[in-house]
Amino acid sequence: MVKQLQLVNQLRPIDVIVAKKKNGLGRILNHYVVYLGNGVFIGNLKDGVKTIPQHELLELLQDYEPIKIRRFTGNHFDIQRATQRAYQKIGQRYSFLGFNCEHFANWVQHGKEKSTQVTYGFLLLAGLITLKIATNGERK
Repeated sequence: MVKQLQLVNQLRPIDVIVAKKKNGLGRILNHYVVYLGNGVFIGNLKDGVKTIPQHELLELLQDYEPIKIRRFTGNHFDIQRATQRAYQKIGQRYSFLGFNCEHFANWVQHGKEKSTQVTYGFLLLAGLITLKIATNGERK
């Protein structure tokens, strides 16, 4: 917990905390929370995009281990625009494939809703299907 709080103390506005679930199958995916500055965190959780109160952040840190900080690079005006993008999405529903926590973090930092985890998942699935089709054809 001390290590996690030290990590949080290093944050600057619009930095993204990348975390992994400490246990279980969720460990294979990265999870993202955006720091807006002045102690305010925002994320796309199961119940949608919302600011995360301090007590809820501490609860999340019980289940998730921060693994890195993805720094925001930009000037004061870029920070203002990114903060506006974050607040524009308040209340938007979570969708694993369409708008998850990575989509949200990328929207805030870069103005683009994208998730490399979803993209890689689709590529992996397509590869497995192709392999299955190819191996079925060899058996005939």
